[in-house]
Amino acid sequence: MRDPHHDLDDRIARFATIWGRAIFPVTATSLTRPEFEQHLVPLARTLTEALHARPFDASAAQGVGAELVAVHCTDPEALAGTLGVIESYLVLYCGPDSAAGDGSESTEEYRSRCARLQHGIAAGFARALRERTLREQEAIARSALTARIDAQQALHASEERFRAVFEGAAVGIGIADLEGNILEVNDTLLKMFGGLEGHVRSRNVSEWGHPDDTPHVWKMYGELVRGEREHYRVEKPYYRHDGTVLWTNLTVSLLRDADGRPQYQLALMEDTTERRLLNLRLRYEATHDALTGLPNRTLFFERLEKALNAAPGSRFGLCYLDLDGFKAVNDSLGHSAGDRLLVEVADRLQSCATGPGEVVARLGGDEFVALTTGPGAQTEEKVTDLAVRILTALSTPIRLEGRELSVRGSIGIVEGASGERTPAEVLRSADITMYRAKAAGGNRFEFADAEADARAIT
Repeated sequence: MRDPHHDLDDRIARFATIWGRAIFPVTATSLTRPEFEQHLVPLARTLTEALHARPFDASAAQGVGAELVAVHCTDPEALAGTLGVIESYLVLYCGPDSAAGDGSESTEEYRSRCARLQHGIAAGFARALRERTLREQEAIARSALTARIDAQQALHASEERFRAVFEGAAVGIGIADLEGNILEVNDTLLKMFGGLEGHVRSRNVSEWGHPDDTPHVWKMYGELVRGEREHYRVEKPYYRHDGTVLWTNLTVSLLRDADGRPQYQLALMEDTTERRLLNLRLRYEATHDALTGLPNRTLFFERLEKALNAAPGSRFGLCYLDLDGFKAVNDSLGHSAGDRLLVEVADRLQSCATGPGEVVARLGGDEFVALTTGPGAQTEEKVTDLAVRILTALSTPIRLEGRELSVRGSIGIVEGASGERTPAEVLRSADITMYRAKAAGGNRFEFADAEADARAIT
């Protein structure tokens, strides 16, 4: 009989080989491909262990992303290739049928975990790449400022060399005294703020507060100007003169004189506004259904997991909806018409979930879910009311290609206290209950029943 752990090692090694072949051509490394693939084996093992960990924690994936940067996999195509390989092969090779899994979680849950591991790798990769860049740029800026101070007693040529570095830096650089008065900024920083010198020069740092500043930002600033810390790094927003928001990665360092006394503060600003907007866009696309715009399975599982892990005393109600006879629409009018029907249904469902703690999502095909949360016994009333609103909204015929289509749906309802079941168990119970409603004639809702669930599973 083959050792299951040895089988898992083989699976991990094959996964690392696929991974290496995908990203080695865009990696600036002196390693040979076999050596590079061997370097990926422990990273693949880390992802496998994270995939099977109980409780699940995606933070280990951030270290994998950072390690890719450490071995010079800094090309964006390397990250894209890594995410593609993990999406396609991690669960296939290292998922529930491997020696690491005991079969207690569904393949669906493993794919949800895989998606969160992908987000962790991307976050770790971006953070490590940004920190490496900032370290290099900070070293340049410090050297430039040191050259400037020395140039006050040196030749004019030294001043010119400093000016070339200061003005040519790719990041915004600002110098202020300990009272916060801005003494000098480079052109890059001016452009970041809209190009108006009066909005930047002769200002005081204290005037640049923003409502989204975290409380510890100004606490660290006070410690720095008092000489209690040497530097700090934060993500900080600023208002431009036109009212738009500039997001930056800000590094502020304390500069001391020859006797060690605090003298100036040096600020390095990296404009992250476009990257932040891109990340928000990527996050939206990864968590929303492309056809209907509703939250997708990944985001819904996050919301459901949060509801199930809420404080004691919290309850939840879930409606699992499946359209009756949707296949007939696809078969008779075509998939394009079916898609338009789904969009109209999604709009109606969205209009039903307007209360606090209510959300609607599309799981796939013609399956939708609605979630409501609340304290105490109110949840059973809320979820019943939500199911009635959904069926009422669907009762009005939908006009499609000159025809009026009557849309019916079957709903399975699960209601209960948080902390008692996992998301997979809740969805399974709701699915069973939905089919019980469909078997009873459809166009109705049924509440989950433990005995009925047990009979269906048997």
